[in-house]
Amino acid sequence: MDNYLVSVTSILDELGATIEVADEFPLESIVVGDETFVLQSPATFSIWLTHTGTSVVSGGSVVADVLATCSRCLCEFPFRIEGEVDGFYVEPGKQDGIPEDQDYELVDAAGVVDVLPSLMVALVLEAPFAPLHDEDCAGLCATCGADLNAGPCGCAGAPDEENPFAALGALLTDGAASEE
Repeated sequence: MDNYLVSVTSILDELGATIEVADEFPLESIVVGDETFVLQSPATFSIWLTHTGTSVVSGGSVVADVLATCSRCLCEFPFRIEGEVDGFYVEPGKQDGIPEDQDYELVDAAGVVDVLPSLMVALVLEAPFAPLHDEDCAGLCATCGADLNAGPCGCAGAPDEENPFAALGALLTDGAASEE
């Protein structure tokens, strides 16, 4: 989906006039850094848009039920992303006085705004960079790759002879013994 257009013509003539919009919209996935969250159903939102004189502001919430991959054990798990929506839309020709660092979209000539960018920002801001299916996830064994959530792997974490840092473990053990 490339946009979600909402007509605000009904509120542009009255200061403080508000409309509410609640709906769902299809997305295939949400990408945050190296993580891809696959949507399990359409995302839903409930927002309000209010005319402030020279602009239209919006607020509300957006929810997406996704399938995520745990960054420690690589298992897939269902996850809910909930975000707070904030939008700022300026009528053409009324941009004077808006601070340069203020992000905004324009109300088009037909009195329509695209709310999809603000919905997507709200979801991306709340999506974790490293999703975990459980805070106590033990992850995978660095030696054999077994899922440590299922129990000990049996390889006893044998040091990897090819690991360039294996010698550091011996130094730490020798140093601790000499201090006693």
